[in-house]
Amino acid sequence: MRMPPFRSVIVENLLCMCRFVLPAILVFGAVAISAQQMGGSVGNAQQQSSLVGQWRGVYSGVTITIVIQANGQYSQLAQSGTVMTQQSGPYKLVAPNAIVFSVTDWAPKTMPVYHATGTAGGYYVQQSMAKPAGAVDTYVFKGANTVILTDQMTHASITMTRVP
Repeated sequence: MRMPPFRSVIVENLLCMCRFVLPAILVFGAVAISAQQMGGSVGNAQQQSSLVGQWRGVYSGVTITIVIQANGQYSQLAQSGTVMTQQSGPYKLVAPNAIVFSVTDWAPKTMPVYHATGTAGGYYVQQSMAKPAGAVDTYVFKGANTVILTDQMTHASITMTRVP
């Protein structure tokens, strides 16, 4: 039996992998905002505020791009070949070097799922996608343009680099 060209497992895996990356990147933005508002040390505030922007990394063959905004919002795009997922929402700094990402919007909201009808043949139907879970990540800076995010549930890490 031939496998269908689109497998829902791909999208599900992308959503699972993205769950930890987005929250970690949101930590960056929260730290930057917090440092600016609290008047932190000049060196740290400048480094942390420079995290607001676009970051990119690769995790298990999936390219993840996160945009952190100074207004407390983030957006994340994960892409593997022609398959993409997106999520966005607010982030909140909850502890030193930790951030909570909340998902308020995501895509795709539906996806085609193949239903086999015997040994040869089948059909596709649109199935709703559940809202991705938010995440709590910790982060470690490895210079002004590199950060390592670690999901606190899965303990998986990704190295993110600033996109010029």
